[in-house]
Amino acid sequence: NILSRNLMIFGQGAIRCHPFVLKEMALAGREDHDQALKEFDGLLMQHIGFAVSNAASTLVLNLGVGHFEKAPGNRLSQGYFRALNRQAAAFALLADLSMMLLGGELKRRERLSARLGDVLSHMYLASAALKRYHDLDSPDHLKPLFAWAMEESLGESERALDELLSNFPNKVLGCLLRVIVFPFGRRHTGPSDALDAEVAAVIGRAKGDPTLEELLAGCYRPQSAEDPVGALQHAYDLLGASHPLQKKLHTALKSGQVKPTAGEHAIDAALHAGVLQPAEAQTLRDAEAARRKVIDVDDFSKEELTQAEGKVR
Repeated sequence: NILSRNLMIFGQGAIRCHPFVLKEMALAGREDHDQALKEFDGLLMQHIGFAVSNAASTLVLNLGVGHFEKAPGNRLSQGYFRALNRQAAAFALLADLSMMLLGGELKRRERLSARLGDVLSHMYLASAALKRYHDLDSPDHLKPLFAWAMEESLGESERALDELLSNFPNKVLGCLLRVIVFPFGRRHTGPSDALDAEVAAVIGRAKGDPTLEELLAGCYRPQSAEDPVGALQHAYDLLGASHPLQKKLHTALKSGQVKPTAGEHAIDAALHAGVLQPAEAQTLRDAEAARRKVIDVDDFSKEELTQAEGKVR
């Protein structure tokens, strides 16, 4: 599950990737205790300096000084490069302090360890999105997808950092660290409704649109109208093509130009009234049939349900 995966991501990676912890653990197991102690003292001082440096970097970056750093890409990606840099510094600070203060107990405090794993996971996803967008030369048509991916990942990462600070074992230190990590509060809370709507609009675009094609890259896309997914695409295409006719029919019904009799379909009434031509009426019928095929659910009679119940028994 997600919890155990994140524990593995953080627990296994933190020791191996840390510049000092693995060396400190190796010294603790040395047989020459006096020499090991001397080396350990020097290593520990370096470790403390590393933690202080992380704290200073985190505070400086979150105060906005990092805004003046050079970053690759366009104006949009540059901001996200700096945001990811801020979160990476905060993660390094909190991960290091958590290991220093809790030691082996950190692994037993599974929720704290899992939150650190969450931060790492979402930063990885943000890095992947940022790299892909940058490698593609920051195309304009991918801006909404890129911005959504970054806001989602950075927002989830900040949420995990916020929860970690709220549940930090040492409350006083947790409050101090919050000032360092979030001096102005959280900056990313997830995609806005406007951005959600912009990305949702991409799904409604016609086939061949570069943004839609990028979104669907690698997806299985059957073309047969008999396949459930293919039927959905087929219905969408027909409904899109018939939209002007749908609008024409709606206007005629609203104005009273077309008045269906009891039991008469609106399309037939419009055809009889001369509002629609036979080919136009057939286009609307085909689109409606495709739509019904997609949204209809299985319908069973009472007798069929009774027979099925008897077989189960």
